[in-house]
Amino acid sequence: MKKYNNSLRYRVIWVCLVFIVILCMALGTISFMIFRNTMLDEYRTRLTYVANYTMKNIDVEDLEERIKTKEYSDTFNNLVDLMSRVRESYDLDFILLTVPCKVGDKFDCMQIASGLTEAEKSGEDLINDIPIPYLGDMIGQFLGEELCEISYNVMKNNTGINYTTAKSDYGEDFSASASIRNASGEGIALFSCGFSTTDIATNLRKYIITMAVCGVVLAVIFISGMIFWLNERVIVPLQKIERTTRDFAENSHSQKNPEFLLMENPDIHTGDELESLADTIVSMSQDMRDYAEDLMRSSNKIQNMSLEMTKVNEFALRDALTGVKNKAAYDKVEVRLNSDIITQTAQFGMLMIDINYLKKINDTFGHEAGDLYIKNMCTLICDTFENSPVFRVGGDEFVVLLENKDFNRKDELIDSLKSHMEELQNNKSLQPWERLSAAIGLAIFDESMDDDADSVLKRADRLMYQNKKDMKAVRT
Repeated sequence: MKKYNNSLRYRVIWVCLVFIVILCMALGTISFMIFRNTMLDEYRTRLTYVANYTMKNIDVEDLEERIKTKEYSDTFNNLVDLMSRVRESYDLDFILLTVPCKVGDKFDCMQIASGLTEAEKSGEDLINDIPIPYLGDMIGQFLGEELCEISYNVMKNNTGINYTTAKSDYGEDFSASASIRNASGEGIALFSCGFSTTDIATNLRKYIITMAVCGVVLAVIFISGMIFWLNERVIVPLQKIERTTRDFAENSHSQKNPEFLLMENPDIHTGDELESLADTIVSMSQDMRDYAEDLMRSSNKIQNMSLEMTKVNEFALRDALTGVKNKAAYDKVEVRLNSDIITQTAQFGMLMIDINYLKKINDTFGHEAGDLYIKNMCTLICDTFENSPVFRVGGDEFVVLLENKDFNRKDELIDSLKSHMEELQNNKSLQPWERLSAAIGLAIFDESMDDDADSVLKRADRLMYQNKKDMKAVRT
């Protein structure tokens, strides 16, 4: 009997573990989204305040002049100092004034001013070794064209504060940006400030670790309780049932004496479906013992009848003289061929073979010699077409069904058959019934002219008779 290595107890443990893992992942994902959104809301509030405060201190007219001349002024320098103080006060990753622009179908960005730390001013703290940009420098290559395009659209089209998370050569940031407009309402520059998403990710990791630890503790408690209950109420009773049924199966295997077909009671008293199952199995084994003898007798009778029927059917489909299949067998194959024709999967050929000189040999040497002549011809046909069924459909007629390998080699095999018959004909040392000769007609199924297999056979028959006439013409 087959041994199973996967214990139910361990499967229960794994199911509980998988359930807890999925539950923790689901709760963790939901908590992650809530915590992340809460943090983003907090950062958004701080960025909004920074943007409003800084933009109130921007002299738009002076800024517009700096953009045109790309020269510094006292007002502009004061603005840069303010931006630097704001950045350090609110622990910003960046605070920036730029002019997004579009040249042809490309987007770029010109640096106006940015708040810098003392380390950045001295060149000691450069992000990815990117040099500090100054008024008039083009920085689109570091921001990326996608971010430049977004900035350009915000400057031109937005009047409020736009929030986005974007990645550039400076890193990934959650930022707020707003268009700075002149007196005529035209957007002349873009103010941006933001926090690094690394800080957000760090806080999220701490939160996830805390949730994971709590989940593991709860999982251990839940699994321990569940395993204890399942072990006492389900697993142990099932193991008893499994053990007794396995022993019963092993003892009953190849057992010919029905008296041994009785299962031991597993002695389960759980008062539930498992106890009912055990009683049912024991009762079933008793019924099996009662019916075993009748089943064995019936099986023997059926087996004997099946063998007899197989012999009868085999005999009915064989030619008594040659041992090859007969006309009845061909009729059954013809049904299958017609089915293939209907489903358009048919690919076959029919080879009609008619033995020459059979009547002459019968009249001259007797029917025993004629029978030998037929057997010799049948042997040659079967040896030549060893992968194809051969049917004796008449006294001197054979049909070969060509499919698959022999169909693909039909011309080669037919030439081989003709060559062998020619060698035998020319061998004067052989008896007349050993010098084989036959007319051959080959027809290939063609859906344009054949409606069924019989149509193919008739064409092969006509070609065979034409071959016989040609052979007679040569002899005369």
